[in-house]
Amino acid sequence: MKKLLAALAVAAIAALPFGTMAGAEEEVTLTIWDWDEAHLTHMTEWYHEKHPNVNFETLVVATADYMQKLQSAVASGSGVPDIILSEQGYRGKSFDLGIMEDLSKDPYNVGPDEMFDFAYQLGSGPNGELYGVEQQICPSGFAYRRDLAKEYLGTDDPAEIAEMISDWDKLYDVATQLKEKSGGSVAILPGISLCNQILLNQNVSDYIDGDNIDLTGRFTHMFEILTKFNQAGLLGKQEDGSPALSASYAAGEILFYPCAPWAVKWNIATNDPDGSGNWGLTQAPDGGFTYGGTSVSIYSGSEHKEAAWDYIKEVYCTGEGVEEAYRQFGFMTGFKAPYEDENSYFFTEEGQYDAFFGGQNLADYFINTIAITTQGQVPSKHEANVKSALSNVAAQMAAEPDMTLEDALEALKAEVQMLIPTAVLS
Repeated sequence: MKKLLAALAVAAIAALPFGTMAGAEEEVTLTIWDWDEAHLTHMTEWYHEKHPNVNFETLVVATADYMQKLQSAVASGSGVPDIILSEQGYRGKSFDLGIMEDLSKDPYNVGPDEMFDFAYQLGSGPNGELYGVEQQICPSGFAYRRDLAKEYLGTDDPAEIAEMISDWDKLYDVATQLKEKSGGSVAILPGISLCNQILLNQNVSDYIDGDNIDLTGRFTHMFEILTKFNQAGLLGKQEDGSPALSASYAAGEILFYPCAPWAVKWNIATNDPDGSGNWGLTQAPDGGFTYGGTSVSIYSGSEHKEAAWDYIKEVYCTGEGVEEAYRQFGFMTGFKAPYEDENSYFFTEEGQYDAFFGGQNLADYFINTIAITTQGQVPSKHEANVKSALSNVAAQMAAEPDMTLEDALEALKAEVQMLIPTAVLS
């Protein structure tokens, strides 16, 4: 394995772009916009210590404002950052601006075999381009409260629970029993918007071809499950992004929550600060799914592409910054090489939130149980609009629990047609 990693390192050096070693003596200033100020500040300062000639101009921009600010900079022809972030919700629209370097081409030459399937897919364009790498990976399972699992399932063992809910029919049976045993005080999952996200990101397919969008083929199975759970009243009332959802983690109202590596801190530990030891991580029914995620790209108009790529490789791909970001913030790369040694720090050192999750090795579970089978939906401008339409339909379903599969599909078609007037829907 040491020979393999050494070979990978030599290959990485040989593949350095633009014919020179990154980190040379030329003074360079990179601009980056990000919403995670702690990570941005720490990692740019860490990198600058190793590469004193590389300086940074950083700006903290809220996720809700990022896309509009980026579009304004592109329209004005100035002020676009060298390194661009794209949150999952608008990633397809960001890629569609046509301003990102294709990292699959010279001089970058990143291949799909270097990354997890879902990570490469999430960074791809519709014609096989690679526009971004993952800031931190988002393969997801279910986080669960151990006290509720013991009370209502009779065990808090991740493997036993994974078997109990290995498909959506089994989860439906468990949800029905949970509702009966708890008298309706505990639900299997939060509200329909989060259930919608889980199913959406499990059942990926190439359903968009130009303006032709196969909504029926893509979403019939998803709506069958959603309407079944919704009509039976098995889901909670806590919708995505709501104060009620944040409060529910500590309140013990929900058994399972979607959980990516980033959610361990920001959703679970942040909202249940006294819950250390009372959480576990298990597989979702029918396997892993992506949840959230942010891509990191190079602006095609940048004058400092070499320095930008060296920073991205060091911090987000396979460099020493990957280890630094994991130890400081729990960030996990989408590239396979740092995980190929079974004695990697990812698997042998206790993670920041392992104790919070009852002593589970979360990195090991995310990588070796969930990530290896997770697939990602290739983003596009139309995909982003379809997601917006799905959110609107989920809100309608929450307000009208008797909506049928046919009702949901028709509502989705109407929403998509409104957002994409040129779409030809089936």
